[in-house]
Amino acid sequence: MYAVIDVETTGLFNKDRIVEIAIAQLDRDGRATATWETLVNPQRDLGPQELHGIRAADVRKAPTFDQVAGDVVELLRDRVPVAHNLAFDGRLLSHEFLRIGCEIPDLGHFGVCTMQWADYFLPDAGRSLADCCSAAGIANERPHEAMSDVLATTELLALYLNSMGQVPLWDQRAAGLSEARWPLIPAQATAPVHRGIGAADGGAFLARLVDHLPRIPDPPQADMYLALLDRALVDRHISATEADSLVALASGLGIGRDAAIRLHRGYLHSLATVALEDGFVSSAERDDLDRVAALLSLPAVEVDAALRAAEDGSAPTLPQAEFRLRRGDIAVLTGAFAESKSFWADRLRAAGLTVAPNVTKKTALVVAADPDSMSGKASKARQYGIPVVGADTLDAVLARR
Repeated sequence: MYAVIDVETTGLFNKDRIVEIAIAQLDRDGRATATWETLVNPQRDLGPQELHGIRAADVRKAPTFDQVAGDVVELLRDRVPVAHNLAFDGRLLSHEFLRIGCEIPDLGHFGVCTMQWADYFLPDAGRSLADCCSAAGIANERPHEAMSDVLATTELLALYLNSMGQVPLWDQRAAGLSEARWPLIPAQATAPVHRGIGAADGGAFLARLVDHLPRIPDPPQADMYLALLDRALVDRHISATEADSLVALASGLGIGRDAAIRLHRGYLHSLATVALEDGFVSSAERDDLDRVAALLSLPAVEVDAALRAAEDGSAPTLPQAEFRLRRGDIAVLTGAFAESKSFWADRLRAAGLTVAPNVTKKTALVVAADPDSMSGKASKARQYGIPVVGADTLDAVLARR
């Protein structure tokens, strides 16, 4: 009978993209008979992440909208669409279908908007889903998660249905359902991707390398791997995207887990040598070495070994100097920050950097709202071999200037 919909998006406008969609199929009495949800890869920046809470580490592995479009049609076909603010969800959904050359029916023409009907059933409540749920005594434990909002809207619809006779007040309007013409897109039963799938990515990348490979990397191969590793460790954090790049490069160069551990150990030893250049290792330098060791899956005792090797002059040196920013270097901002972009631009300028609007080969650093950002600027930076760091780890980069 009904299909309750909710979408989380990169913004409010037609140009914005869906990043999560959830649908619950209900019977005539408003009881859920099936649910479906997935993240959607918008192939761009995720917009206000502080609002919807979706991480690029999760979304980058999600299907694109064209891959789930057929599944969405199958779930909505011959059902009365329901949403809290149906005009918004229907508009964003319609524009996603237009991007793949398809047109869907106007959901508002025969659907039910629980926000509009709240004026009738909950006259003293506000219009937001949170206000309506509060007035109706409905718990929405994870607002702005698509399925949580769908289930809350489902309860709201059930309350409306139980507050009137057997024939719903919108029954005549819903009769237009028979005129709806949905595009003929085959359902692909695409595997859904949920929030949290990227949680284990990042520093655990070493476990994804092959145990043994038939050859040991020669110096040029080792240098390529160490150069990428150095860029990844600029902010003392290995993002999911950086982990994937390291795994892919190691595989392509024939670097297995044992060889990678040897390279990691040499990298740590060279950092210890730099820390001891003044004859003293501060607590901050020791903390930094401990953090790098942990990111490289090396036990804490390796730091002591690295410092001993640095003291007796037996530690190796890096094939290139460790990445450090210099005064006047160019930095670029990308993404929707919790604070304003001007706040972060001022931070960068105060550190002696030049802030530019676009990424070029002269750019030294890209600071993103999300280190796994899929924005055009972040993608171009990775193509040029420019470090992309998250705003929350920027201090770690600036501290080593």
